[in-house]
Amino acid sequence: MKKPQWKIEWNDGMSVGIPEIDEDHKRFILLINELNLSITERMKATEIKKRLQDVIEDANQHFEQEEKLFRERQYPNAEGHAISHNIVKNTLKRIQDSFVPYGLDAEWVDAALVIKQILINHILTEDMQYADFFATIKAKRQ
Repeated sequence: MKKPQWKIEWNDGMSVGIPEIDEDHKRFILLINELNLSITERMKATEIKKRLQDVIEDANQHFEQEEKLFRERQYPNAEGHAISHNIVKNTLKRIQDSFVPYGLDAEWVDAALVIKQILINHILTEDMQYADFFATIKAKRQ
């Protein structure tokens, strides 16, 4: 029987048109896929926890980079977007804090699916809101 697995694939519809941000998003996807693999392959709890930590650290670094970019380019909804970042960070922290190394596989899969949903929804909804703003700025410069 084949092990269940979901995998996220990058596509151009996920692009916000800012190369450094798109690269961050691609890395998110890679890390989320690696977390999923560690769960579905039933790797040691220490490896699952490490990969979960990698996702969280990467998300935090990305959010800092985005917020810096917002300040530099005077994005009008920078504050609102930063609030959404804090919500995501708090949710990821709660998931990390609730990680039980002897937990059920289903609990780990559910946690990974929540992380996937949070980060992908953030890219496809929240981040797309600033994509148009930055595209407009770029067009004006040309």
